[in-house]
Amino acid sequence: MAGVPPVRYRRLRCLRGLRHMLANLDGECQHPIYGTCVFEAKTASAYLAGDWEDSIPDPYMLQIQHYMAVTGYKGAFIAVLIGGNSFKWKFIERDEEIISILIELESEFWERVQTNVPPPLDGSEASSKFISERFPRSIPPKIELPMEAAALIQQYDAACEQLEYLTQQKQEAENLLKQMLGEYEGGRIGDRYVTWKTYFQERLDSKAVKVKHPRLYKKFATKKPYRRFNISAAS
Repeated sequence: MAGVPPVRYRRLRCLRGLRHMLANLDGECQHPIYGTCVFEAKTASAYLAGDWEDSIPDPYMLQIQHYMAVTGYKGAFIAVLIGGNSFKWKFIERDEEIISILIELESEFWERVQTNVPPPLDGSEASSKFISERFPRSIPPKIELPMEAAALIQQYDAACEQLEYLTQQKQEAENLLKQMLGEYEGGRIGDRYVTWKTYFQERLDSKAVKVKHPRLYKKFATKKPYRRFNISAAS
């Protein structure tokens, strides 16, 4: 295949351990200076071609540095097939600074796994899911919040204001682009495509079913608890 680096390589499945760290390599290949190196293969959408121009996406950089930490190898080849027809490869040297950070973070994570201590909450979807599953139902009494809640409410209000402004900016750009497309389903500028296609989907009119067939609606209706978050002025 054109563009493959001038080294011998062999594909294999391997599992190597370094304390709590594991690596499942796509393969190994030989470099004339660095010796045995990691080989990693990826695929990417044509829309993400720009991410592979000068370097590689950060998640993949961390992945192959992790592999080099586990194996002790000094380099890694990463190959990517973009859009099903564009092949690229890059050689990445071992980065001891990144590896030391990874080892520290993964050691902390593994210690939490062993001690069954969850990580601190942040703004991730995983944190939102965790807190919702841990406290699925509310009970009537209201409590007095600690002092640090005031700063969090200010943070929440400021984020809401920024979000409202950014949402309006996004919607304005979307509306103007739709106006440019008009009745056409798509357009192109440079390496970007804008589409506004027509789709059809069937939806059950639950309100109509409830009115015309109340017994049937009641038989199949399900009730699941959910909690609605809101901040308002105290009365």
